[in-house]
Amino acid sequence: MALPKRGIDISEFNGSVDIAALQGQVDFVIIRCGYGSDYANQDDPQFEANVKKCQAAGIPWGTYLYSYAKTKAMAQSEAAHTLRLLQGRRPPYGVWYDVEDSSLPSGEALIDNVVAYCQALEAAGLYCGVYASLSWWEGRLNSPRLDRFDKWVAQWNSQLDYQGPVGLWQFTDRLMLNGKAFDGNWAYRDYPALTGEEEDTMTQAEVIALARAEAQKVYNENEAKYKTMARLASSSAWRMYSSCSIKPSHVVPSYL
Repeated sequence: MALPKRGIDISEFNGSVDIAALQGQVDFVIIRCGYGSDYANQDDPQFEANVKKCQAAGIPWGTYLYSYAKTKAMAQSEAAHTLRLLQGRRPPYGVWYDVEDSSLPSGEALIDNVVAYCQALEAAGLYCGVYASLSWWEGRLNSPRLDRFDKWVAQWNSQLDYQGPVGLWQFTDRLMLNGKAFDGNWAYRDYPALTGEEEDTMTQAEVIALARAEAQKVYNENEAKYKTMARLASSSAWRMYSSCSIKPSHVVPSYL
């Protein structure tokens, strides 16, 4: 496979992404599954739909979880959170631990948390790496204990300045595709080959079911919009009627 490959990462903040329309423009999509410890209210509400859209479009996908772990126990809960949402699925572009929040600890406590998360994912048979900014990789995450995990480096720039091995580079937050801005990434490793998940597609019946569900969603949204417009129009007409000094019943026929 020719490298590098271009892809995007998405979350609920991108809204409902038309992934099928991105065929031929991106080679992979990395999808946020959630954030923090293993609570259902911290799942990304778009995760499941985005995974199914990638599978239907035949676009390889990976996933990431945004960390708030302050302790090793919290990092292990975040690993459990990721595994619960994956439900046994093995993302072709692996699992990534998003380590960037200002509330995270520093020193060996932070490294302990990262190692705990990644080891838990590996124990489940998954390929796991770590996402962070260039400044974090050169500072807070600069530890030989993390050398064996692939690095996803964020530096929005025309060139990558990180000196060590890199698996993914997030090079921009303004990659314009079909009129919308996405985080843009380059992959420097053949992750589907590394994960052993080169084929990850849906059956024809699953694709049809997904298309029907998307069509129904659009229909429901339009139906709600039209009902709202009708109510507003009716309300406006009544206000105009009520403000008239002469009502239709008071009009004198012209023939009198």
